[in-house]
Amino acid sequence: MKSKEKVLVHKGMDRVKREQFEEALEFFDRVLEMNPENTDAWNNKGVALYKMGRPEESIQCYDQALKADPGNLEALRNRAFVLRAMERFKEALESYNQIVAFEPEASDFRSRAAVLVGMGLLEEALGSLIEAANMEPSIQIEMEIETLRRVIMEASLKAEFGEGHPAGG
Repeated sequence: MKSKEKVLVHKGMDRVKREQFEEALEFFDRVLEMNPENTDAWNNKGVALYKMGRPEESIQCYDQALKADPGNLEALRNRAFVLRAMERFKEALESYNQIVAFEPEASDFRSRAAVLVGMGLLEEALGSLIEAANMEPSIQIEMEIETLRRVIMEASLKAEFGEGHPAGG
């Protein structure tokens, strides 16, 4: 990235931090006029748009960043986060699956688990949380695993005994 582009991206990021989103967009757009393949500008423009309540446009920005650099994990993580927030779970899962196949962090497995829970795929979510715990053991993840195990057990009992039975709740 050229130094002028870098300066403008940093100015835009500073405006995002200050919640001056319109000004931030102006900086990012200036960079993109100079270099339409600047992934930092696309990614940060997506962040600003999301914070402005424009998630569809933010996803388009992340897609542009990924078009320019398919391995851009920051853009892929941001895209997955926005899709998850919009409850577009299938698309979010596809993004998280790409991330965990490439260069996962424990937080990616936790986020993937949240998407799987949203889809009702509890056993798969449990597996994802266990992966997170294996990468980065923590009390918080262990608590999430135990909570999900209880939910799975309760769902299993309800399926086996029915809602009205004492064992089924």
